[in-house]
Amino acid sequence: MTALVLVLVVALPFALTHRQDLPLEHAYGDAAVSVVSRILGGDAPNPVANDQRALSTGRAAYTGSCAVCHGAKGDGRGAFGLTTYPHATDLTSENAKGKTDAQLFWIVKNGLGFTAMPAFGDQYKDAEIWAMVAYIRALQRGTASALAIGEPSLAQLAAADPSVNRQTRGAAIYFALGCHLCHGPEGDAPGDLSIRGRIETEVVRRGSDHGMPAYGRDVISDAELADLETYLLRFAAIPSSPD
Repeated sequence: MTALVLVLVVALPFALTHRQDLPLEHAYGDAAVSVVSRILGGDAPNPVANDQRALSTGRAAYTGSCAVCHGAKGDGRGAFGLTTYPHATDLTSENAKGKTDAQLFWIVKNGLGFTAMPAFGDQYKDAEIWAMVAYIRALQRGTASALAIGEPSLAQLAAADPSVNRQTRGAAIYFALGCHLCHGPEGDAPGDLSIRGRIETEVVRRGSDHGMPAYGRDVISDAELADLETYLLRFAAIPSSPD
């Protein structure tokens, strides 16, 4: 009983506030991830490893879902990469390079407990996750062309008010869901990620083969989607500019 009390009173609070690696802790964590991902991930080869078209899909998905933590270059220095515990993995490190494609696929799809790494299996199809793995490999080789997505201004964030009208509610949803991470704060991301001059809100539900995840009604309701569409109409009226 005394041991249980000590665990509840001392050990658990310490675990919750612990934000720095103890000796060998980082090495143990890496080893645990490697063992689990190798056992559960299997040894399947990446079916799109040599598909250049998959890199575009992987780059879009990575930019929207991974770069905020792992960084545009994969170095773990994204906006939140150094604020989480443990820190976001440097995907260009030798440890990450040493994992098989199947291991990386399993980690992206299933996530990692006791870390900030979420599971993307419900958002992305397997083919898109394989494309993300292919893009990560390109980052590791230094052959990837990272996308530069602008950050929202304070004025843009201030205008995203869920209490004013449908357009400002839509803006709040746009930023809350992280749409700006892929499409830019004004829908002005480069290349195919730009949503200026077009509006395709149905893709929010079904996703796409170009790295766009599908968002079910458990994530965004029909009413919220209607508000989002009202906000996106602003972008549809602005012609898309060439790269």
